[in-house]
Amino acid sequence: MTDAPVPDIVLGEIHAEAERLGREVVAAGVPLRLMGGLAIWLTSPSVREGPFARPYRDMDFAGDKKGVSRIKQFFSDEGYVPEKLFNALHGATRLNFWAPDGRWTVDVVLDELSMSHKLDLRGRTSGTGPTIDLADLLLTKLQIWEINRKDLGDALCLLADHPLAEHDADAIDLRRIREVLGSDWGFCHTVERNLGLVAGLWREQPVHGVPFAVDAQVAALLDAIESSPKSARWKARARVGERMRWYETPEEVRH
Repeated sequence: MTDAPVPDIVLGEIHAEAERLGREVVAAGVPLRLMGGLAIWLTSPSVREGPFARPYRDMDFAGDKKGVSRIKQFFSDEGYVPEKLFNALHGATRLNFWAPDGRWTVDVVLDELSMSHKLDLRGRTSGTGPTIDLADLLLTKLQIWEINRKDLGDALCLLADHPLAEHDADAIDLRRIREVLGSDWGFCHTVERNLGLVAGLWREQPVHGVPFAVDAQVAALLDAIESSPKSARWKARARVGERMRWYETPEEVRH
């Protein structure tokens, strides 16, 4: 962490701070939106209590590379401290900041999230809400090949709290899901496998009192993926199948 002086700002807990920063980026028109666990905490009440409640130790955002100077200025104005070495080395794709009191970090990915697969987020960080949209949030979780219970639980709660629909800003947008997965067989294959794991987790630990049964949501989503148009590239890669590895590991992404 840098030793540079920071404004005398007293922060609340990380949940309240994520909510505050989410409001501020929208009000300021900064091309920056929350993603990750705290974005799901803000949008999906079922993750706040019960079997999938958990602590949060950092904050994740997606930003538009064209607005990087505004993003840096935004965090500076809020008292956040840039991780100078990290930003110098990785600033073309990611930025990192410390909270003014050092209790957590903020990680910003620019234009795309690159983990097991690549999710293009260009033009998708200026919506009316504080987070990237629900379909993108779901895809950020389901694209992880070596997925853990935490990420499965986040995906489960998204599906438990929100409908699947088209032309509805408050729903998980099926058009976006089809668009992303219909052009990338590997991404599609990982998502389909992980949806099966989400359904299995729901059978083991259902969340009571939620609007939607997750096993039915998973079945509907799999049907939508199966029936969606596929690109020529998707079809060619499907013929190869698992004979060639279709995902990247965290170590490969970092390097």
